[in-house]
Amino acid sequence: MIPVSRRTKISAALLLSTVLPLSACSTMPPGTFEGALTGIGSNAGQGAVSAWGLAWGSSVKGTYVSYSPDGSAAGLKAFQDGQSQFAVGSSPLSESESSAVRGMCTSKGAMSLAAGVLPVGVAIKLKGVNDLVLDSKTLAQILQGSIKRWNDPGIAALNPETKLPDVAITVLVQEGPTDTVGPVNSYLKGAGTNWNPPAQDRWPASVVGQVQSPPLDLANKLDDTNGGLSILDGSIIGNRFVAAQLVFDGKPQRLQASSVVDAVSTGSVTASPSAITQTLDGRSGYGLGTVIYMYMCREYSDDQMGRLARSFGESVFSEEAQKNANAYAFVMSPSKKAVNEGRALVNAIGDGQ
Repeated sequence: MIPVSRRTKISAALLLSTVLPLSACSTMPPGTFEGALTGIGSNAGQGAVSAWGLAWGSSVKGTYVSYSPDGSAAGLKAFQDGQSQFAVGSSPLSESESSAVRGMCTSKGAMSLAAGVLPVGVAIKLKGVNDLVLDSKTLAQILQGSIKRWNDPGIAALNPETKLPDVAITVLVQEGPTDTVGPVNSYLKGAGTNWNPPAQDRWPASVVGQVQSPPLDLANKLDDTNGGLSILDGSIIGNRFVAAQLVFDGKPQRLQASSVVDAVSTGSVTASPSAITQTLDGRSGYGLGTVIYMYMCREYSDDQMGRLARSFGESVFSEEAQKNANAYAFVMSPSKKAVNEGRALVNAIGDGQ
């Protein structure tokens, strides 16, 4: 479970990222300069970007990052239209999407960099129950409403030593599109049930309890609902809710940093001139998480902006920035290979312009 204090740190990080002055210090490392970058994108990336911005502002004085969590699709459009210098999403850009980004970029287009992993969990509010195991089939049946009560035989079979109350299950999930849906859809596709989402970031129509509430409002509703179940990112779950152990490769895994790191470190990484991708390996650890991708130009039309973006990108993959993201927002670092490959692509922005 995640300490409650981490939620406080997230708020502090978000606050600090909005007040760092551009003129914080006149001392600049050689080859850099004061300036600001604007990013738009996924809600899942908000805490990470704030943490990265703090690290950058600390190491390169006079720099500043502004980030608006308007959603992955809105972020990509803003980036394509030249309204932001970078964007953040929960999946890598396709080749056609990468080549179509011309707002801030030259004809070389954009690249996708796996820059963090935000765990996703099944949050439960059930009086008297402090631990629970669910597998993919049972979770799918709960979300689709075919398992309606917590003492259902299917749940009881997975939790033989837990006294389960005869309480109705109330599903509360954020209506898509949302960043937390994608990894859950992947987890449940092979669950032996009819799981057919219309898109990777949307729930199947059969999922009950879909509400139009942002994640923090959804957490408040769950807090007031005995018997409730929701899908939330790990930074929100904290110690506030029970995070169900999920079965991967026949073994229950807890939502905790060490288990997520195990899944990340053995996950596959692919590298190309336009993308560094990262997957999670559920055979090694807790394999449910949103990979946070940062979209940047391979070459910026403005050389000065390119140098600034390159400086920020180098900072994102620094040890300090990755530690900040973990401490403030429970965002895990990608694997060492993904970090090294990402840093190499960032260093090559504009061929080192």
